[in-house]
Amino acid sequence: MMIVTTPLETLLKFNQLGLIPGPDENEEQFLQRAQYCLKLKEQLVPRLKENLPMMQADFDSSCLFLKEAYPKTKKLFDIVPDWIPVFFSNYRLAPWHGGCAWIFQSTEDSPTGAFFQLRNAFRTQERYLHLYDRKDLIAHELAHVGRMTFQEPVFEEMLAYQTSSSGFQRLFGPIVQSSRESSFFVLVLIFVFLIDFFLVVNGQEQMYSSVMWLKIIPLGLIAYALQRLFWKHRQLKRCLNQLQMAIQDKDKSSAMIYRLQDHEIKSFALMTPKEIFEYAKQNSQLSLRWHISFAAYFRNNS
Repeated sequence: MMIVTTPLETLLKFNQLGLIPGPDENEEQFLQRAQYCLKLKEQLVPRLKENLPMMQADFDSSCLFLKEAYPKTKKLFDIVPDWIPVFFSNYRLAPWHGGCAWIFQSTEDSPTGAFFQLRNAFRTQERYLHLYDRKDLIAHELAHVGRMTFQEPVFEEMLAYQTSSSGFQRLFGPIVQSSRESSFFVLVLIFVFLIDFFLVVNGQEQMYSSVMWLKIIPLGLIAYALQRLFWKHRQLKRCLNQLQMAIQDKDKSSAMIYRLQDHEIKSFALMTPKEIFEYAKQNSQLSLRWHISFAAYFRNNS
């Protein structure tokens, strides 16, 4: 049985600040990370300004931009992470990138922290390239920051894309599960194109016809990704439905699914509401993450 010495009120406050214990994080590790993150605005510029073009003035005004996303993150995930530093720079951003969240460790032994980098255009504009809405982008990245110590790739992007104002993006945005997958797909497309180009330029029409089957490869990858995506949507929806019956509160269920590991989402999709409640109650004695989650989202329904 786990013994927690930190007052529950303090832990619940951290929870709403988006400081959520990771699956393998104990109380001591979590408290160190929480205190580290809460002081990041004061410490980040001296530590990283030699490597990144940061300015303290950006951090001091960051709350103004973060506030735009809080209504979404509060409703969907029950987090309002007002401690996250934001700086504006195009440094190392591809032309089609609006910004990103950096999750980092200063040293091998230091706690995990996070900060935002937003494109310079977002200082004065709410949209970029008609692709990115500043509010949606910040909310999306806040979703990743709240799960910074989770290593759960299956549903990570699906949870983050719930913040999008576009139904199309919420549905199809998480089709790629990792940057490796997108890089692999691009490499396959380049490979197929180069073969076609080489054969056409060299007038090898017969050979060109014999390798037409190569075009099936990218189509097959797309078909696989779509099938996987819709299966994951089904699992996530089923899990959320079961949570809603177990917790009897739509917003709390949305916040709770955000705090689950991949295997828990898959398992809850197949469990009864009673089994989910018993799982949460039992694990609240074994895990700091579940100790906080049970108190915040289940306890009033016992």
